Amino acid sequence: MNLTSAFSSNSVNCPLQTVKYPSTQHHELKMTRFHRHYGPHLALLGIAVGLSGCAQLDPAAGMRQVQTTVSERAGQNVLWQRDAHSRAEAERLSENLLQKPIGADDAARLALLNNASLQASFSELGIAEANAVQSNLLNNPFLHASVQTPRGAGRNALDFALSWDVLGLFTLPLRQDAAAHAKNIARLRAAARALELAASARSAWYGYLTARESADWLREMSEASDLIAEIARRLEAAGNQAGLARANAETANLDSRYSLADAQARTEALHSRLLGLIGLPNLPDRAPGFPDSLPRLPDIDPAAPGDDELENKHLDLARLKAELARAEKLVAGARRGTWTDSLELGWDWSRESDGAWKDGPGIGIGLPLFDTGMARRAAAGFEVARLQAALAARRDSLKREAKRAESEMKRARSRVEHLRDTLLPLLSAARDTALLEYNAMHRSAAQLLELKQRELAAIRQLVQNLGNYWQARNALEALHLGVSLNSLDTSRATNTDGTGGIADNFATGTSNAGH
Repeated sequence: MNLTSAFSSNSVNCPLQTVKYPSTQHHELKMTRFHRHYGPHLALLGIAVGLSGCAQLDPAAGMRQVQTTVSERAGQNVLWQRDAHSRAEAERLSENLLQKPIGADDAARLALLNNASLQASFSELGIAEANAVQSNLLNNPFLHASVQTPRGAGRNALDFALSWDVLGLFTLPLRQDAAAHAKNIARLRAAARALELAASARSAWYGYLTARESADWLREMSEASDLIAEIARRLEAAGNQAGLARANAETANLDSRYSLADAQARTEALHSRLLGLIGLPNLPDRAPGFPDSLPRLPDIDPAAPGDDELENKHLDLARLKAELARAEKLVAGARRGTWTDSLELGWDWSRESDGAWKDGPGIGIGLPLFDTGMARRAAAGFEVARLQAALAARRDSLKREAKRAESEMKRARSRVEHLRDTLLPLLSAARDTALLEYNAMHRSAAQLLELKQRELAAIRQLVQNLGNYWQARNALEALHLGVSLNSLDTSRATNTDGTGGIADNFATGTSNAGH
């Protein structure tokens, strides 16, 4: 054998053994068969892995959008206190706000920084992001294996199968759209909660200052009532007054004391609620506190939002629209799975008892014998109908809220202006005249005190109506921000302590017509 033939041979003869190398043609033939048999399945598996591997979890993405929405609409910052750095930043910003008496806007900022319920709700953003990632994932493949032992002679028969439910691949785009809507819903809900919290903090601030200032006037009313009762007792003891007059004075004094106790309890409750909203229960030990009185009546009132502004800006409507779009996607997905809820494609390998191997494709279809999916499709359709009705109802209710808030604001302004410009000057002049008559001994001390009580009752009514004005204005401004503040019925300052109107109230003190 020559050198050329020796090197071209597929075998090498050695003294101990013969080494045989596989031919290139045989190797290429095996690879061709492998690609022909398994190439499409590997390609399909690669596409599936690529589609499901694109989703990444970013819990902070939703929070960034919420922060942008709150900043653009309200001009305020909101922090998610997830770590030590964010908690330290919130503490620093809070300390800066506590260097001066807390105003209405300061209360809103403190609430956005420290409210525990708001911080807990931000976790829903992470849940929505995780659910969206989960919706982008495809079902895991199934690996089946079985062993069959022959009853006679022969080897055990082996069966292997690898299958995958490909129905999820066809519904993946719809599920991805539904997940995107779900993320948007969670972000809209979180932004609405933040803006509603800011508006609620302002409402609590106005309510607390109104109740506290009203209780201060009521305290003077109670002191005046004590004086009237004491005068009645002395006149009766001197025989200058009948017992009926003293009974009336004592009854009025008792009513005044009860009203003062109720007003003080209400003030404490509103103060506690305000501290809870801003997330600083130890505020009295850390800050100057709150202003002594409500802001003055402004010169200009905001207009009510129009229908277009409510439609395009209100977050409730945006959330309902997103929920409706998501429900419609779910309906479409349910219809795609009408004929079956499972479709498996795979490849089977089996070894017969004689040792021969064979393989081939397999398919599995879920038979809708018991669960036809009709109930799921019906429920999805009813959910769409429910959301459509809820969207229409919310549109109507928002229009009514805007009109009601504007009406409440105008009515409160009218009362404040009348009390400030007409009634209080009239009562002040009458008090001065009565004082001259008292000095001339033409009027008794009790009569002078009763006239003073009417003047202070008017001042207290002014304070309460001024509080009502700011509550209604705050509700109207909340609508401009895109949220609703349903506090017009629950935050009334007028007659919340059980006392009557001006003609039924009695007070003492000095006039405060500066509002």
